[in-house]
Amino acid sequence: MKMKLAGLVSAVSLAVCVAAPVQAKEEAMTLRLGFEVSLDSPQGVGAKEMARVASEMSKGKINIELYPEQKLGTGPQMIEMVKKGELDVFQGGAGMFSSMEGRFNVFDIPYLFDSVNQAYKVLDSKFGREMLATLEPHGLKGMSFWENGIRVVTNNVRPITKPEDLVGLKMRVMPANAVHVTLWKHLGTEPTPLPFGEIYGKLKSGELDGQEHPIAPIYAGKFYEVQKYLSLTNHMYGPLIQIMNLEKFKSMPKKTQTILMKASYAGAVAMRKFSNDNAAKFLEDMKQKGVIVNDVDTKPFREKARPIIEQQFVEKNGDAWLKKINTMLGKK
Repeated sequence: MKMKLAGLVSAVSLAVCVAAPVQAKEEAMTLRLGFEVSLDSPQGVGAKEMARVASEMSKGKINIELYPEQKLGTGPQMIEMVKKGELDVFQGGAGMFSSMEGRFNVFDIPYLFDSVNQAYKVLDSKFGREMLATLEPHGLKGMSFWENGIRVVTNNVRPITKPEDLVGLKMRVMPANAVHVTLWKHLGTEPTPLPFGEIYGKLKSGELDGQEHPIAPIYAGKFYEVQKYLSLTNHMYGPLIQIMNLEKFKSMPKKTQTILMKASYAGAVAMRKFSNDNAAKFLEDMKQKGVIVNDVDTKPFREKARPIIEQQFVEKNGDAWLKKINTMLGKK
């Protein structure tokens, strides 16, 4: 991880060049970081590493307090809090930011990436920093891309082996993201946008049949207690975006900005490593707890899901981001 951080010195230096001309004096500070899932989740692991690195690099002057499990509000609510300066840092799904910058919906195109390494190649590049910079007109500093991982489907009705198996399922989908509603309607489900913290209860009560998330959040959310089937559809890679109030970031000394950017990326790397190292373990543990796991031929899902979402994305947002990603990955 230290080697990866060292390699990003130049990138971080570029990212903090937005600093205000007059820099504030370095002082001890406490920042609040809110997120939707538990402290034991991959996000929690990353957040703890970010706090550790920030404290270590600042010799104890930067203290980051962690507020997991929607203690400060839902994802969309926390984004608004950051914009207003009521919360310092938040990390949430890239789709939550699509109302500000519609091109972030590029990540909602099914099967955009074939692996997490393809995603990292794009997100950690100069182009990735350019994407984050599109949040600045909205008063937000895009710190770094974190991740949810590659999404799979769970439900209580039947194993999902072909697209038709999804028809009629009552599915939870990401809130504040119309593309997800469109996708799951197209696949024949009855989609219900819902904050992460409400999923478990709705699955337990039977108000929902299923949901879709990467393996690590499924495990952290203990959905294995209320779901019978897990199908490895691997239909979408979900990045997270970590943000800070832009005005507050600009008011900080350049050294503090650099520390926070490096700490943010350190958290992202720690989160990714934790997710990748433990995905197989989490999956096996869920099997032991009674969840029926099945592999999936993804080709029919790709053919059913991708064209309509890709077409709608291009019609609404243009194809520049999509072309750039495909070029970077040697596609099309």
